[in-house]
Amino acid sequence: MQPAADAGKIYVPSPKKFLGVPIHPVSPSQLVDIIVSWGKEPGLHRVYNVNVHAMNLAQDLPDFKSCLQKADLVFCDGFGVKWLARIAKVDIPYRLTPPDWIDAFAAKAAKLGQSVFALGDEEGVASHFLRLLCSRHPGLIAAGSHHGFFVKTGPENDAVIEKINRSGATHLLVGFGMPLQERWIEQYAHALRVRVVLPIGALFRWYSGYEKRAPRWATDRGLEWVARFLSHPVRHFGRYMIGNPLLLARALRSRFVNEAESSE
Repeated sequence: MQPAADAGKIYVPSPKKFLGVPIHPVSPSQLVDIIVSWGKEPGLHRVYNVNVHAMNLAQDLPDFKSCLQKADLVFCDGFGVKWLARIAKVDIPYRLTPPDWIDAFAAKAAKLGQSVFALGDEEGVASHFLRLLCSRHPGLIAAGSHHGFFVKTGPENDAVIEKINRSGATHLLVGFGMPLQERWIEQYAHALRVRVVLPIGALFRWYSGYEKRAPRWATDRGLEWVARFLSHPVRHFGRYMIGNPLLLARALRSRFVNEAESSE
């Protein structure tokens, strides 16, 4: 049963721990409601996501795991995590990849006149994404955009942060790729004047058509990684052909360790 909440305060379910990473078991509609609701609240809210690649990074990079542990919400962005967590006896009911819910978010945010700043990818990709998103959802405000190939420290970085803050954006989408996007957010969270920040990887280019996603029948059956590997086998060999078995081994180890400890 959902616990009683303060009037007007959005309910966020408690996270479940998989290999030390907190993952919130939110449904697609819950996730959208939370992101939009936090857009009305003061302060910065960090909404991160994990796929197999992220889970492996979290085991190898303590600072990246710390980023995930500090987030206000972490959702599952991949069938691999959803399925492999079961091996470790962690039930994660939903897989929510940004391309599948971004329109639902935009539609709801548009009704409230919320605004989005898109940061990342090559010159022109983020701006194209934002124009397309706002054209499909009248009322959503395009606060601004900037490419992701800027120096992430010093004057150039400061200028980008100032541009974001001046825009008045309620939501900041950051597409640098993992773990750079999460590290950048954590490093400069104190300086950002947005209300919600979401690292979203390659969302800009998928939504804008710069890069094609796998067919829906594949993405809905956990086969998107196969399509991505086949389209770029050299680039994705380590992520999928090594990363998937590696997380499987880690999930099995976690289960055996937990069972051994519980039997003592």
